Amino acid sequence: MAPVVQAPLFSFISDQSLALILPIVVYWAYSLLFHWISIKEFPWLEKYRIHDKEEETRNRVSLPDVIKAVIVQQVLQTALGFIVVVADDSEMVFDDELGLARYQFWIGSAVSFLGMSSIVSQSSIASAAHVCYFYLESLARFFVAMSILDTWQYFLHRLFHNVPYLYKTFHSRHHRLYVTYSFGALYNHPFEGFLMDSVGASLAFLISGMGNRGALAFFSFSTLKTVDDHCGYHLPFNPLQTLFSNNADYHDIHHQNFGIKSNFSQPFGTIWDHILGTHMSREEANKIIKMKEERKAARLAKQALDNASEALPVIAKPTNAPYGKDDDDVHSSGNNSGHDSHGEETHLGVRPRLEQRRASFQNKPTVSVPEHHLEDHEQLGLGEPSAVKLAPGLRERLSARTQLGSEARAL
Repeated sequence: MAPVVQAPLFSFISDQSLALILPIVVYWAYSLLFHWISIKEFPWLEKYRIHDKEEETRNRVSLPDVIKAVIVQQVLQTALGFIVVVADDSEMVFDDELGLARYQFWIGSAVSFLGMSSIVSQSSIASAAHVCYFYLESLARFFVAMSILDTWQYFLHRLFHNVPYLYKTFHSRHHRLYVTYSFGALYNHPFEGFLMDSVGASLAFLISGMGNRGALAFFSFSTLKTVDDHCGYHLPFNPLQTLFSNNADYHDIHHQNFGIKSNFSQPFGTIWDHILGTHMSREEANKIIKMKEERKAARLAKQALDNASEALPVIAKPTNAPYGKDDDDVHSSGNNSGHDSHGEETHLGVRPRLEQRRASFQNKPTVSVPEHHLEDHEQLGLGEPSAVKLAPGLRERLSARTQLGSEARAL
């Protein structure tokens, strides 16, 4: 079998051109599907929405601006693809006979080494060689391309986060989306999108050695996976989200403030996050979210308490309460120092004045005391000063007043 030129999948378009057009079609078709789901808000799908729809107001960019930036990004991707794929007008030539012969030789050698030549026929070896050459080798090249793209994007993505200039100038644009949605998958600064997505995919295609059909499948699948990672839904029945641990829920953590230094891997695997210690699971993220919510609730409760305290009127304590009652309160609280300093402060210096007045009565000769002075002594519980001579008729009036005051206090 001589080397042959691989015929295109469709007669009306070359595989090279299709490899550039199909990813764009996939992007808009898959994005529109999730956009329609988001607008319709189907109850059986809303429970899988990662963020409430109201949270989209936290995004710092509008949907029209996102769409404009994506169009610019796709123009750059198409230009680079034209240089890498289309500009090389040489036909994709495959020597299938040589490839099949190579696999037959390897498989036959393995069968002979294991001593199984007598039970494995040549037709079986030829069939195995056909499977290896047309299917397994293509899958292997596809896996190599995925690994190259993952490696390229992880380290470049992390570099854009760790270098303040790169983040502020370029990558911060993508993080204007706090709540991701499908259209925002390729919302990047043009330079970052060109370097991370376009150059990364082109390197993966060239290094893996895949053909045009391989490029067609790889570019389209990478685009599909990127859109799905930003769709905003964690769908357990979505094969892209169950087969790959790097999914919409995983990448959403990276778009939150607490996870911005984690989960750099994209778009397929998470191996580099695990190896280099930047992996954050949903369980860890939920613990952080719960702690932040508790702190916020405590802060709001304290603020409400402070506001309520400021709104309450200030009630001053009466200064003419009987000294004896406050004295009992002080001692009942455990302050048995014997000086009752709290009582003295509460009555605004009543007791010192009382002591001075008592001393003055003891040292002075007998005098007639005005009625209001004697009333003060009776109300303060000091009794009748022994050294005081009452004016005629004053005792009867004082006793009557004291009795009336006692009855009023009893009521």
